[in-house]
Amino acid sequence: MNLEDYRNSWALVTGASSGIGREFCLQLAPLGVNLVMVARREQQLKELAGELEARHSIRTLVLVKDLSQPSAAGEVRQAVNTVGICPRILINNAGFGRWGRFEATSADVYQQMIQVNVGAVVDFCHTFLPDLVTFPSSVIINVSSGAAYQPVPFMATYAATKAFVHSFSQALYGEWKERGVLVKTLIPGPTATEFDAKAGAYASAIQERGNPSEVVQVALKSLTNDSPLAVAAKGTYKQRFFAGLFPASIVIREVAKMFRPPK
Repeated sequence: MNLEDYRNSWALVTGASSGIGREFCLQLAPLGVNLVMVARREQQLKELAGELEARHSIRTLVLVKDLSQPSAAGEVRQAVNTVGICPRILINNAGFGRWGRFEATSADVYQQMIQVNVGAVVDFCHTFLPDLVTFPSSVIINVSSGAAYQPVPFMATYAATKAFVHSFSQALYGEWKERGVLVKTLIPGPTATEFDAKAGAYASAIQERGNPSEVVQVALKSLTNDSPLAVAAKGTYKQRFFAGLFPASIVIREVAKMFRPPK
């Protein structure tokens, strides 16, 4: 596919107020792609929307939604369809995690995490498929993580949600490609966003953080090929080799060393 063909089309981006989601908006706008921007923080969304409209002469729609609510996807579709918007690109980027021992975070927070990281991805894909298949070609980008490749002690629930997204997205790639819907699974490495601060990150063996702009560049460039994956993370081949070759107990032990909380 050629993104030039998507000029004047609409992209729907969740988690659009910061980080990788914001960067998708920044890079799609110069291509003439209109934006439905979904997040909880209205002020940041409005400021970004105003900036992109003024700079690139695109149209935007700001929708303030909490994706931990199961009704979010249906409400978003109703809002966009009411004003005559039919998205051709869907980017499921919203997500959050928690560092630390499993029992240190409340069950309520884990339920919210599962809904945002997993439930919303499933709901948005299911809810917007009828819109996406009306085009000769359309795109879904689901943001996974290098954490999807193996269990991650001290980020147990987050890693499990990303393992779901990783598998689910590739399965949809197999189902929907023949219908003209290209489903890409984006695998960013550790990235300089608000994620760590909100997740309660502490000093660990993971020190280097990449730039969100590079992650999004990889994602958009990958749309020119038919692979189900867009890999921005470094070292995933070694990571997958290690996880597949060594006994699970060794993999878990070594990964735990990287994420164990400080004493």
